[in-house]
Amino acid sequence: MRQGFIFTLDALLALTLVSLFVVSTVTMVENMEHGYATQVREKNKDMAENLLRTFRTVPLDNLVPPTQISDWIGDGTLDLTYVNPQMPPLQIVATYWALNSTEYKQKAEAIMKYLLQNLASGYKYQLIINNYTSPYLTFDNSYQNASDVGSATVMVSGYVANETPRGYVAKAYLTKFVTFQEKLVGIQRVLAGGYYCSQPVPSSYNDYSLTVSKLYLEYQTVPGYENTVQSGRFQLEGSYNGGSVSVNEDLSWWSVNYRNVYVDGYGYVGQITISNGVNTVRLYLNKRFSSFTTNYDVRAIVYEDASGNQEVVYPDSGVYVVVSWTWNWGWYISSSRAYTTTPDISNAIYRVSVPPYECNDFNDNSLNVTLRFKLPLDASDISGLLNYATRAGEFVNFILNGKTLTSTEISNYLVGGDNVLDAYFYNPQWYEIGFGSGSWISLKYKTSTPQVDNPGLVKFYSITSEGTGIYYLNSLFVPGNVTGINIKLTVEGVHEIRIYYSNGTTLNLIYENTSVSPGLTTVTIDNSTLMGNLTRYATLQELSKRNFNLVIMLDAYYDTNYSRPVRYAGQDYNYEWSNQRTLYGYPDSYINITYIPRVTMTRFTIPLEQIYSPNGEGRYLAGYKTMYFDYYLPDKAQPWYVDVWTAISFSGYPTGLTTLYDGPNANTKVFEFPLDYYLIRLAYTRLTNNIMVPGETNEFKLESDSNDYVFRVDDSRAIVHYFLNGYAPYGKVFTYYAQDNACGYNLIYWYNLGSGVQQGSVLIGNCRPSEAPVQKKTDDLEPGKYALDDAIYRLFVQLGAEEDSASFPGTKDNPIRVELKGLAGKAIGIKSVPATGGSITVTLRIWRGG
Repeated sequence: MRQGFIFTLDALLALTLVSLFVVSTVTMVENMEHGYATQVREKNKDMAENLLRTFRTVPLDNLVPPTQISDWIGDGTLDLTYVNPQMPPLQIVATYWALNSTEYKQKAEAIMKYLLQNLASGYKYQLIINNYTSPYLTFDNSYQNASDVGSATVMVSGYVANETPRGYVAKAYLTKFVTFQEKLVGIQRVLAGGYYCSQPVPSSYNDYSLTVSKLYLEYQTVPGYENTVQSGRFQLEGSYNGGSVSVNEDLSWWSVNYRNVYVDGYGYVGQITISNGVNTVRLYLNKRFSSFTTNYDVRAIVYEDASGNQEVVYPDSGVYVVVSWTWNWGWYISSSRAYTTTPDISNAIYRVSVPPYECNDFNDNSLNVTLRFKLPLDASDISGLLNYATRAGEFVNFILNGKTLTSTEISNYLVGGDNVLDAYFYNPQWYEIGFGSGSWISLKYKTSTPQVDNPGLVKFYSITSEGTGIYYLNSLFVPGNVTGINIKLTVEGVHEIRIYYSNGTTLNLIYENTSVSPGLTTVTIDNSTLMGNLTRYATLQELSKRNFNLVIMLDAYYDTNYSRPVRYAGQDYNYEWSNQRTLYGYPDSYINITYIPRVTMTRFTIPLEQIYSPNGEGRYLAGYKTMYFDYYLPDKAQPWYVDVWTAISFSGYPTGLTTLYDGPNANTKVFEFPLDYYLIRLAYTRLTNNIMVPGETNEFKLESDSNDYVFRVDDSRAIVHYFLNGYAPYGKVFTYYAQDNACGYNLIYWYNLGSGVQQGSVLIGNCRPSEAPVQKKTDDLEPGKYALDDAIYRLFVQLGAEEDSASFPGTKDNPIRVELKGLAGKAIGIKSVPATGGSITVTLRIWRGG
């Protein structure tokens, strides 16, 4: 006899029990979590999973004392008509829930409250059964503000198996399918300055006489690539009054440029500039470059660091350059190398720059943006369209998967797996270059492994600006309640990092670091740092309702005192920072938004999408004051979110309101907010039951009340995300399993993947290898008489067919939305089954909350 119970989580985690009484089919489903969650959150998630695993596998009488079991039997909490103490707790809950009785639901709550209070000691918790919870099942609601919430979900179907079967119940679910998936890759706004200072000059220098103790220079360019160093080194050591210098640079893969420059007192001489984008070595030769000359003496060496300080050395001899020439309708340098013998130095100076810098000349800037997107490996029948807008008419070249694009129709360039798009902006027409609003990639493909991207993981692009700072607007959205934001940035050649939150009309500084090392640097910004400032301008609830914008500025800042409020280093300030700077893309840089999803996915969840081209009303300027489109959701669809990548145009800085409507006939006002100058995207989830209504044609309608603020509908695209469920649980009790006493069907059905109705066939049933299924069409099925027919009917409604149609689901006039490649139809014989024995979803949240 058991003498007592010690209820601890650690004891439960070590417990291994096997239950011999199997009463249901259970599917464990993890909440959608990101691999970058904190260790505490992962630990709590494991805790929640282990608790649920215990609740679904360990008999109740192994979890509570015999006296408690007796009390529950005595007061009716355990009704032995339907359950017994040898059943695991979640099986008891599922069976009680199937009775569809408030009284029995309260009995289930009492049992689970007892277990949670004893087994989750030291933790806070919330148990949710079919989206229902109560004070009995909730410690408190502090999870909404907790960052360590661990969550897990199970699906349970509960039945009592008695001795003599009296009928049949059947369930059906997908094992394999094919669908057309659509993807809209919205391109975030990336900008840089249009011009950079090519000749920054300090206002003055403080010069110190330098005594050189060591000077060494050697390099060799890559054969055939005269502008890249294959290997090389520059060393300089010396002392001056007040300090010393020590330079030791590996020149491998530095860039090399050649030109003739005018030097007072010497005339034109050859200049070689070797740079890694941060530090620079300039060589001044004894004569100008000429195709008749291959050997040169180096008469001056200037080493300049990232701060603008210089070491200037004048060798009379001992440092040399050899240049090779080639003919290609003119003479061109094909390679170069330098070497040092015994340098004879006539003079050397250490020059400390005194800011501010002035600029003697500007060059055109260029901007390179590389973004990656993934398609399923089995993707076929791929089609794609690239739409883009430049900031001010500058030139841009695109390369997709190593091939230069000649049009915006990109279908023939796409592949299953990883795709890489490079955009190169050049020849600026104004003070900014890069992507404007209305830039996106529309994709469609056939697959049996549809993907669901995690909206909370924003994978940064790889971005390189030749000579100015970078502006990177990220429009962010998660379909759930935001709990935290973390950012990782890996940069090179960057001196300052700033992050702004946009309220639509202005940018608010929420993070600033003005002492970034200009070398290769990784900066991580944690949730407490970001949220402490971000929540001064927006609450977590506001961030969870729709998309919001964070602007990453690298060597750039925002100041409304200027007519161009975004100021770029190298162009508008700090002219000496006219170096190349790079943001390295994912996985080196990203934004991770943690959130509690509003929709729980299982292994039977089927993601579907539909892309729409909006229409416009009320034309003004370059667009329309109203943008709208209609979209339909199937009867049993589970709405996820609407995502519209918008293209806007406005004159000056107009004031007014933007209003969003959704629902049948756009009958519900969803949002109203000031005209947003940064509106490259508008995304939202199903916030009320009046919008994104399943079984209805809904209308998205976005209105501007200003003639000076319009939508460019041709450059805008929308996508609606929703889920179908490929699982129909056990249904009603039927006298017969299938027609003609068959073991199953070879079923002929109809489906529509978006390109028209097509016929297909699939096997379903409980046939042994020696048995043959009966051929049936969906028109022949009788769901009111046979258990298998009923399961097929309910599954096909789940798969997108209309439930109230005059035509049977899966027929030609009422097709489903996936192509079936594998179906399972299971049946059991039973005696006493609660009336609506469907599956339930149970979610457990665990946290400590400080």
